[in-house]
Amino acid sequence: MTFNNKARRFVWEYRNAQGEPLGHVARFDADSKKDVVPYFKRNGHLWQSGSAANPRPLFGLDVLTQADPARAVFVVEGEKAAAALQSLGLVAITSQGGSKAADKTNWTPSEGREHVYLLPDNDEPGEGYAKTVAAILAGFSKPPTISIVRLPNLPQGGDVADWIVAYIDDAFLEWDGFQPVPESGIDTKALLADFQKAVKAHSEPVPVTWTVAPETPSDWQAPISLQSATLPPWPDDVFPDAIQNFVTALSASTETPPELSAMMTLAAISAAAQGKYRVRVKQDYFEPVNIWTNAALPSGSRKTAVQNAATAPLTAWEKLQREMIEPAIKKAASDHATLTELISQLRKQAGKAKGGEFEQLKREIADLEADLPEIPTAPQVWAQDVTPENLGTIMADNNERMAILSDESGIFDILAGRYSGGVPNLDLFLQGHAGSPVRVNRGSRPPVFMQSPTLTLGLSPQPDVLRGLTDNKSFRGRGLLGRFLYALPSSNLGYRTLDARPMLPDYRARYEGILTAMLNHEMASDKDGNPCPHILKISDDALQAWQSFAHKVEAGMREGGTYAHITDWAGKFPGAVARIAALLHIVRHALVTPSDKEISLEDMSAALRMAETLSVHALAVFDLMGADPALDGARVVLRWIEREGKAEFTFRDCHYAHKTRYKRSAELEPIIDVLIERHFIRPRIAKVAHRPSRKMEVNPAVLTVAL
Repeated sequence: MTFNNKARRFVWEYRNAQGEPLGHVARFDADSKKDVVPYFKRNGHLWQSGSAANPRPLFGLDVLTQADPARAVFVVEGEKAAAALQSLGLVAITSQGGSKAADKTNWTPSEGREHVYLLPDNDEPGEGYAKTVAAILAGFSKPPTISIVRLPNLPQGGDVADWIVAYIDDAFLEWDGFQPVPESGIDTKALLADFQKAVKAHSEPVPVTWTVAPETPSDWQAPISLQSATLPPWPDDVFPDAIQNFVTALSASTETPPELSAMMTLAAISAAAQGKYRVRVKQDYFEPVNIWTNAALPSGSRKTAVQNAATAPLTAWEKLQREMIEPAIKKAASDHATLTELISQLRKQAGKAKGGEFEQLKREIADLEADLPEIPTAPQVWAQDVTPENLGTIMADNNERMAILSDESGIFDILAGRYSGGVPNLDLFLQGHAGSPVRVNRGSRPPVFMQSPTLTLGLSPQPDVLRGLTDNKSFRGRGLLGRFLYALPSSNLGYRTLDARPMLPDYRARYEGILTAMLNHEMASDKDGNPCPHILKISDDALQAWQSFAHKVEAGMREGGTYAHITDWAGKFPGAVARIAALLHIVRHALVTPSDKEISLEDMSAALRMAETLSVHALAVFDLMGADPALDGARVVLRWIEREGKAEFTFRDCHYAHKTRYKRSAELEPIIDVLIERHFIRPRIAKVAHRPSRKMEVNPAVLTVAL
């Protein structure tokens, strides 16, 4: 990866208090010149260059918040210096943007700390940076004791990393200042002790004149970003151990985000269990156990490798069943061909016969046709691209169930009507998700009748595919998009080592053994001896946890709530979580009899932890698809403000600039409201040409920082 023809040297990651990634700062070097580039903007799941929104987060925020308040905090200028001290086990922080951006940073996590040491770079900007930070810290209601430490023997412009480099050079070792301080070949305890001695020897209180807080340029509040909320890390403890080990190892061995392995594995589990079980949520409320997953990643992310590993047990089981039934297929096909030929010959004779001979031949033909053997079909668990018409046939041939698992997006083109003149054909898919009866009569095909079909979808398209899905109004209007569990993981392309260790064979074997056992599970029987799904019950404490969650989601669908703009998805979310809990339960007891035990609080809690993450991903995906028109429009107007450098503007000017997109001024109102609510603009009344006009002031931060 390069920037301005410079090769990338190092990347530092910013994290929040919980350790979740907020963005990155990368350094690019060439010919003794450098560029330090922040990557805090998000385009879906991709990081793009641009500073963090004001107030910017601290580098080392996760280290700071997890440390005892009594521990000393070291403030340095630059991520390289802070990371060097962190590698020695010290609490070190810095701000993003260089020596002149300290006042654009949120330093409040430092409030209440006992002692903060400022270690400025050995130059004038370094002194200015330390002075600004000192004034900010002194302005807290609980300010720390603030000292300044000017380390000896630093070169011009040098920092604490240079001090450590010089120390290590004295030990005849090499260290580039970017990687963590080496633990071998040097006594790091002695290094740490000597550093602390230097701090003590050269520490002094900051000048009193430094502790005056800088004047605030205005009374504006910091804007609240229009980008989606930061996606939380995928939980690594939601599957039973054997499956979790497989998911974690698959992600590590393929160097892919854990969301991808988790979602594809969950879809494979669904394919193995669907149709054989139903979960009873309430006395009269049942959910099937099939789910739809959709994990979006760009091309080149090794999605195929993950899919192949997740579906390997399904493919192996199909192969074994095909080998077992192949002799019966061949015999039935041979008998069918022989009898068909005989029937053909008898028909020719009947065409020439009369009277009693004709009647006799008719009876013989009818008897032979009645005895035509049915040619069995080899069981099939999953497919990739299949038309809705053909899907009905293969589901009917496979106990009314099928899974479509694909790392491409072709199925959306098929659903949009690629083979039906552009007319979407969604009925069977929607019924297959719900498990509702299907009755299809088509003149050119045999009728398809299914009592309780179940369909699993496990897809991993490119993010741009998701962005275009709402162009087809039937997808959203008929509830297709509301049925998926979405993941929009951050791509790690460009950051992979390309040297990951392969998965332990035992992890793969245990995963495959569990899914094979599930594939071999038999269905239950109703009172008439017909096959039917086993009923899974939920324990009382697990049901109480689910109901509490369902009430929370329900409240979020109210006007102004978290899910108000995606009620089509949120309305189905609690049911999907019950399905996930059932799948975790089936996996846990796959080698015995899952229906003999109730779904436990342990598995329900795991499903709810998964749900917490999935809900944030869903908000990000629907945001990517433009599900909230006001928020999407606010981004458009904000880009106009930034592009034109508008310090103020009238509502009329804004509408005129966007009249091709928003025909009526009323369409612009909710967009302006979003920008006001998020402190990007604020209204004031002015007189323009003797007519009242709504005038908007723009937050100065909009024009100074890329938000």
